[in-house]
Amino acid sequence: MPSGADRRRLAPSRVVNALVGRWLAVLNVVVLLAGLVLGVLVGPRGFFLAALVPLALAPFSYARWRLHRTLARAIGDVGWLVRVLAVAGIALDVVLVVQLVTGRSAEAFPVLHGPIVGWLGPVWFSAHALLLLGYGLVGAARALHRVLRRASAPLRAVGAIADGEPGVDLDRRAFLRQMSVASVALPFAASASGVSTSYDFRVEEREVVVPGWPRALDGLRVAHLSDIHVGGGMTRERLLRVAELTNGCRPDLVAHTGDFLTHQRGDFDAPLYEALARVRAPLGQWACLGNHDYDDPGRLVRRLGDAGVVVLRNRLTRVEVAGHPLELGGAEFMFGPTTRAAAYARLFATWGGRDGGPRLLLNHDPTAFAVLPDGAADLVLSGHTHGGHVGVQLGPSRAVTVVGLLGLPDQGLFARGDMQLFVTRCVGFYGYPMRVGIPPEIALLVLRAPGAVTAATTPRVT
Repeated sequence: MPSGADRRRLAPSRVVNALVGRWLAVLNVVVLLAGLVLGVLVGPRGFFLAALVPLALAPFSYARWRLHRTLARAIGDVGWLVRVLAVAGIALDVVLVVQLVTGRSAEAFPVLHGPIVGWLGPVWFSAHALLLLGYGLVGAARALHRVLRRASAPLRAVGAIADGEPGVDLDRRAFLRQMSVASVALPFAASASGVSTSYDFRVEEREVVVPGWPRALDGLRVAHLSDIHVGGGMTRERLLRVAELTNGCRPDLVAHTGDFLTHQRGDFDAPLYEALARVRAPLGQWACLGNHDYDDPGRLVRRLGDAGVVVLRNRLTRVEVAGHPLELGGAEFMFGPTTRAAAYARLFATWGGRDGGPRLLLNHDPTAFAVLPDGAADLVLSGHTHGGHVGVQLGPSRAVTVVGLLGLPDQGLFARGDMQLFVTRCVGFYGYPMRVGIPPEIALLVLRAPGAVTAATTPRVT
C-alpha cells in the first residue's frame, strides 16, 4: 500500500489524468454536436462527421486515455514531464481533428496538409488504432488467463499448502511495468513507417492462369488500378507518377475498380482526369464505380469519359482482341449486403447466357465474389480492402492482415469453382488510418490459358 508521501507524489499525475480524460470527453461531444448542426444546416457531410465520433473518435480517445495513464504512472515523480506530455497530446488531438475537417480543402491550408505536418494526424491516429488493437488482445489474453486460473485453483491450492505461498515478486512487477511502457513505442514506430509506405508506388506483375481462358488471348496484359482516392495526399505529382508507371507496364487493357474519389464535392479531382488521360492502352481503359463514387456519379462518369475511361454501370460490352471477342462487365457497388445474391442474379440474367467466350468482371467489393452466380465471369477484379491496409507483407500476394484474419479477401488470387478473383492492394487509401506494412500497387496481370504455364495454387472462397 503506498505511503502518504507516495500518494502526494502521484497526486499531480492523477490530476493531469483527470484533465486529459475530461478534454477527450469534451472533444467527442463538441465534434458530435458540430457534426449534427452541420448536417442540419449544410448537408450530409456534417452527419458523416458526427458518425465518426462513435466509429473512430471515441475508440481513439479510449486508447489515448489509456496510453496517457500508462505513461503518467511510469513517470509520476516527474510532474513537469507529465504536464508536457498532456499538452503535447492535446495539441496533436487538435491537429488530427482540424486536418480531418479541412481535408476536402487541403489546398487552402498548405501548412496543415504539407509534407511534414500533414502526417502528424495520420500517425497520431493510426498509432492509437494499433494500441487499441493491442489493448483488445491483451484484454482477451487476461480474460482467458483468469478462466484458466479459476479452473486450476484446486490444484494451485494443494501446491500452496505443500510448498508455502510464494511472496510477491516486486522485481518482476517492476520489469513488466517497464516493458509495458517500452512497448508503447512500437505502434508509433509502425505508424511512422507508414509515411514512406503509403505512397511507395510499385508495379507487381503476375501471371494468372484462368480456367477456360482461350489460347488466342494467352498473354493478354491487364493493368489493374483501384482506390486511387484523389484528394488529400494523392496529389497531382503522385497521380502523374501512377500514370507513368502504368504506361511502363505496356498494358493491352487498363481496368479500374472504383473509389476514384476521396472527397465528394468540389474541383479537387481535376488532377485525376489529367493523369488518366495520359494512360495508353490499345484496348482502352474500363471501370466500375466504388462506394466513394456515388455523391454525383453522373459528373464523375462524364469526366472519366472525357479522360478516356469508359465506366460500365451494370453493363456488359465486348471488345475485339486480334479478331477474338472479349466480354467486359462492370457491376455497381451494392450497399445492402442482405439482397446482393438476388440482385446479382437479376443483373446477370439481363446480360443473357454465356456463349463460351472469355469474360472479365469489374466489381469494387471483393466480398461480393462469394455471392455471384456460378460462371458469372472467368476473372473478377476487385479492390476496396487496400490489401488489408494494416499488416505484414510476406510477398507480392501474401500478407498477414486483420482483414485476412477475419476471413475476407484482402489481396491476391482467390477461386470459387472455375471462377477466379484477383484483389489488388490498390493505389491509394481513404482517410485514417494510413497504410501500415502494406504497400500500394499497380497490378499487372498477364492472363494465361491453362497449360501455358504452371498454375499457381490459389486460396478458395466459400
